[in-house]
Formats: sequence, C-alpha cells, structure tokens
Amino acid sequence: MIELKAPVMRSAAHRSHTDLGATFETRGAWEVPATYGSEPAESEAIRTGLAIADISARGKFHLSGAIDSLLSRMAGAEVEPMRTAAIASGGTVARVARDLALALFEPSAETDALAALDAELSLDAMATNVTSAISGFIVAGPMLDRLFARTMTVNVEEIQPGRCLATRWAQIPAILIVSTLATPMVEMYVGSEYGRYAWRTLLDLSHKLGGIPVGWKSLESAGWR
Repeated sequence: MIELKAPVMRSAAHRSHTDLGATFETRGAWEVPATYGSEPAESEAIRTGLAIADISARGKFHLSGAIDSLLSRMAGAEVEPMRTAAIASGGTVARVARDLALALFEPSAETDALAALDAELSLDAMATNVTSAISGFIVAGPMLDRLFARTMTVNVEEIQPGRCLATRWAQIPAILIVSTLATPMVEMYVGSEYGRYAWRTLLDLSHKLGGIPVGWKSLESAGWR
C-alpha cells in the first residue's frame, strides 16, 4: 500500500529561499525558512541593521462588514480603525478600516479560529480564509525606515507601533502592520500574485542598504510570533 503524505504548503518565494541557502522546517502544513546559515548574524541584523523575512505561512482571514462585535470578542476590547490588537486565543487582528480587518495566526491555525467565530457570522459580518491568497513579509531593524522611504506613498512617520494601514508599496497594494516590540518590525501583506515580485524587491533594496534575509528562528528569538 502506498502511504499518502499530507501536502506541504510553500510560499510564492520558496525557490528564492532555496537559492539563498535556507534550511527549512515545518510549521503546521507549511514549510518555512528556519535560517539562512548563521542565526547570530541574522539576530544582529534584526537588532542593529536591516533584515527581511518571508512570513507567508501565517494563517490569515479577512473580516468584513459590521465587524465591531467580532473584533471585541476576539480581542476582548474595542479595536479602533488603523489599530492592531492581540487576539485573546492567540494571534493578532489589524483593523484596516471600519468595515475591514485582517486576522493573523500561527500557520494552519486559521481553520480552528474561523470555526470558533462561526456562530457570530451573519450576512452583515463575514470571514474569509485568505491564507494562500496573501503573501506576507517582515522588514525589521533600526534601518527599516530607509527601505520604506524608497518605496512608500505615505510619510514613513505614519509607521508607528500598534498601527496598521492600507497603502501602496513598490507600486502594489499592501497592508502594513507595525509591531509593538522594542525591535522595529513591520509586517507587510500583499496579494500572492505579487509575492515573488515583492520578495525580489525586498532582496534588492535590503542588499543595497546592507540588509540580509532572516529565518523564523531569528524572528522568534527577537520576540515575534
């Protein structure tokens, strides 16, 4: 009898990670870049310079419509537009607008999160799993403002901890979510059709600024989840 293995999910930029020498590990159903060879060098880039990472494996769903009560239940408190909040059961919700939010989870945890919300959903409030439809990246380190200054249509001073905003980055639609960690970090989400382009652009810009790609291990060591 042939043993069937569960399918492995990979990001749109997976081949680039392989070419860069990444080693991989499994998170949920996803294969993610764990490190590119030197965790100390990656951690140093996050602390003192510029680092980029592919976090497309994060579970994601859109909340749309009359979402006030949904967000209050998830976060345990009201979430204002253009603000982020921790989800009580784990994860982060970013309220991009009055009627739109992006909820983020550990890889493959979005299915259970959606099931837990099922009783709250209605024609006025909808949740859609967009994990595979959206690619995610992180820009981290004290030099991140320099990268965004070259690619953003908004003033980089708007990139403040705990904020989220819909904008255009490198001429494509993007949602930015700013971490509240002591280490500067911005999560960036774009349509998966732009995933390879976004990663190549990040690689090129970070290289010019002395930055490097980093894996999930270094991100998590810096406090990211």
